[in-house]
Amino acid sequence: MSGLRDRWLHAARQPSAPVKRAASREPHSDAVAHTLRKLFGRDSLYMLTWALQLGVAAALTPLVTRIMGTDEFGAIAAAIAVMQVLFVVAGLGLSTAIQRRYAGLDGPVAAARLLLLTVVLAGGMTVLVDSTGPVWSRLVGFDSYGGSLRLAVYWAGVSAVTNASLALLRSQDRLLAFSCVSLLQSVMTAAASLLLIAVVRPTATMFILGQLIMQIVATALGLYLAPPKLLRPRDWKLARDALLYGLPLVPAVLCKFVLDAADRLIVQAELGFTAVARYQIAYNVGAIPMILLGVLSTTWMPRIFALDEPTERASVLAASQDSLYRLLTPVLIGLSMGSPLVLRLWAPPEYRPDGLLFVTSIVIVSAVPYTAGLAVGRALLAEGRSTAIAAANGIAAVANIILNLLLVPQYGLVGSAAATFLAYAVLHGLLLLRVDSMVRMRKSPLRLLEVTGAVIVALLAAALPTTGAYLILRSTIVVATLVWFGWILMQLIRRPQRRSPYAHAHASIQQ
Repeated sequence: MSGLRDRWLHAARQPSAPVKRAASREPHSDAVAHTLRKLFGRDSLYMLTWALQLGVAAALTPLVTRIMGTDEFGAIAAAIAVMQVLFVVAGLGLSTAIQRRYAGLDGPVAAARLLLLTVVLAGGMTVLVDSTGPVWSRLVGFDSYGGSLRLAVYWAGVSAVTNASLALLRSQDRLLAFSCVSLLQSVMTAAASLLLIAVVRPTATMFILGQLIMQIVATALGLYLAPPKLLRPRDWKLARDALLYGLPLVPAVLCKFVLDAADRLIVQAELGFTAVARYQIAYNVGAIPMILLGVLSTTWMPRIFALDEPTERASVLAASQDSLYRLLTPVLIGLSMGSPLVLRLWAPPEYRPDGLLFVTSIVIVSAVPYTAGLAVGRALLAEGRSTAIAAANGIAAVANIILNLLLVPQYGLVGSAAATFLAYAVLHGLLLLRVDSMVRMRKSPLRLLEVTGAVIVALLAAALPTTGAYLILRSTIVVATLVWFGWILMQLIRRPQRRSPYAHAHASIQQ
């Protein structure tokens, strides 16, 4: 068995060496251009494995919504919301700490020790949450603790360990191993959940059970491919530093979760489970760019951490933000134009998908402030300012709750979507105030103008009819934006870029 593992590990390491800062003698502008090509080239492959999870969920949704009733589908959404919260708590921010520590001295060994710390703490946290389940479940609006809710608790704890394993595999730049674990926890979990609700019972409990079973298998594979190392008594400083860095990310990510999902809880309280199910469908479609951007930002972090020269890091951050705006422009237009087709595919007629177009468009354009916030967040993470990120996310989360409480009773689902957009704008503004004290990243007026135009088109697309020739027109625009997106991406990957405009003029560090 050990021989098999050695051969698999050897094969998994072949694509590339671990991510490290290249100690090259290239001119500064050439080094920045080289890093950008890596970010949008090989590093994007990691995002694609995560994107497959999104694609599988997209393919699964039409089947699930037709097998299950709206109440059961709403119960799944509520259980997943709880799982996402506990997943963050159980992880304690250590997955990011693992990647940051990997870029430092004695990084590979230290990161493997932090993986074991994650296993121990995530296990203990899961037991604690499960034992207090009958208390907190009623406080958050559930009738009882059991079934899909209890399974979601264990799913969260196991997923936290998987996430830490994937963080280590990503830092090692082992694309094959990373992909195997990712695909197992996406494709196979979807198949298991679908099988259980189709063959056993179409309930939320069966759906979450399928997720849990295959997540356990994915976790075992992740730990097998990236084995943790023993924590010794003298490693207390390593653990302390990792927790000091990672713990502020727990409230930061939880507050981001409030930005992402608290609206569904408020919609449930105000409008009921059926409204939650409708909003979940609209949000699933509209949030596709934000999900992919968040995953891409995460996969970029090992390379950002490895840039230890401040001016080069600032240049890369500025140039990558500008490039993301370029890519976002066709995405906003194409997804908003194609949303009627996706909504009708994902949901049966009783969800009234055509009545969700404007809601979906508002969620889609929320990707603009979200992208801006991610760019600033990467700079703060690289500088070790996780506390600043937590504070900004906390204020933005409170703003999102207040906005939802004010807007949902008056404007329904549209009000909730608008609250999401405004909350992400608040978050970006708060992060920008903090990062400007150490890193200035000049924004391209042309890119801002392009993305503003795309926002206007995306919102107006909701008013375009969805019958006859208009559907053909929408489909044609979608195809055109896909070609546009591909052309931009190929430019970013292949263009030699002898001179980067961000090398000096677009980025500066205030000492």
